[in-house]
Amino acid sequence: MKIIEWNDKYSVGIREIDDQHRTLVNTINKLLEDQRDEYDALKFKTALSSLIHYAYTHFATEEQYMLQAKFPDMDQHIMEHVEFIMKTLDLALKVENGKGESMKELLYYLEKWFSSHVLGTDRLYIPYITKNLK
Repeated sequence: MKIIEWNDKYSVGIREIDDQHRTLVNTINKLLEDQRDEYDALKFKTALSSLIHYAYTHFATEEQYMLQAKFPDMDQHIMEHVEFIMKTLDLALKVENGKGESMKELLYYLEKWFSSHVLGTDRLYIPYITKNLK
């Protein structure tokens, strides 16, 4: 798994959300770095707990912006947030139960999810939110 490098392609043009996306990148990268060489259960639990807690905070912020902007696909977007939490927790349980390649699967999922969500799904709300901010 490779570290996610923040660059402007991830920007949605809303400072609060961009700052939160940067924090998510840093949190995912911390998990990637901590588990790169050897599995450490305590580091894993701490980093994953931090990631999930921060994801909830970030998702609530995004959802508040979407609600204020009357974003028409908000329900679908929220479902992606829910699926992220559920899949992350499911993979984390597999890691804790020692299921083979689960750590690699989790790290791969986090890396791919961030890029596809921010570069795909999040792009859909930008026109609505930026219009609402004016």
